Amino acid sequence: MSTTSSSSSSSSSSSSSYHHGDLKAGLLAYAREQMERDNLDGLSMREMAKAVGVSHTAAYRHFQDKRALMEAVALQGFEEMQAACQSAIDAAPAGARSRLKACGSAYVGFGLRSPRLLAHMFGAVAQSRSNEGLVQAGARLFDQLLQLVGDGQADGTFREGDARQLSHTCWAMVHGLSALLGVGVMRTPDAQIDTLMLSAGQALDVLLDGIAANAASC
Repeated sequence: MSTTSSSSSSSSSSSSSYHHGDLKAGLLAYAREQMERDNLDGLSMREMAKAVGVSHTAAYRHFQDKRALMEAVALQGFEEMQAACQSAIDAAPAGARSRLKACGSAYVGFGLRSPRLLAHMFGAVAQSRSNEGLVQAGARLFDQLLQLVGDGQADGTFREGDARQLSHTCWAMVHGLSALLGVGVMRTPDAQIDTLMLSAGQALDVLLDGIAANAASC
């Protein structure tokens, strides 16, 4: 009798810990953890719900299906990356070059800490046909970069020209750097992030030298 009571109590406790939005956060956290550890291809919504201690019907109250959950993971990633970049910008020394480098470093740092999430974020945007919130999150990240480049052009730090084209060039370089270094992290989980960030900083300096106003005449 006591065993049944204990089991019932444990199940009730597990389920009751996911009230008022905690279940949504729990599913997102579990999905991200599994993504970085391996991948989610073989996991169903039912299995993920079971892993966090709730019924699959409860999970479906927050996410229509697994695709909706994975789009929410991507959206969360974009929001966290933008916040990380903004914090780095705010903390950077005055000057357009310093601010842009700080943003790029934060971007790379995010990618090195969560390489599979970074890949998933952009894959989700490319595949999404209806999640406008996800598309807009990616657009806000670009707008953040565009503002930095535009400010640098306005004060003469960066070369003249199409600010959007220059911003796309910066994004392509920083994202490519993040993805390439991230492959090493995925293959070697104990990779030295500090060493990789030092390498990234040197690469960012090459980029910044290339878009500097005095480089346009070279």
